[in-house]
Amino acid sequence: MGLFSDLNKKLTENIYAHGSYLTDPSADLPRRVAETVDLLMPFIQPDAREDVRLQILGIVHEHMYDEPESGPEDPAADK
Repeated sequence: MGLFSDLNKKLTENIYAHGSYLTDPSADLPRRVAETVDLLMPFIQPDAREDVRLQILGIVHEHMYDEPESGPEDPAADK
């Protein structure tokens, strides 16, 4: 039974360490994104706000990309 006990302990530690990334879509998003989504909540029906907030954050998290560094070949850098 020692093997299962050790495995359970390791899994529990892993869930505590990284579980928020599995349950909270905004866990690894910049704080500014979550604040912006919160600014939209007055336009949403009160009983649906939490669901809509989680859906928006989930969509942003799913489609998020890291902005490339602005370099000489970046056309946006010329503007």
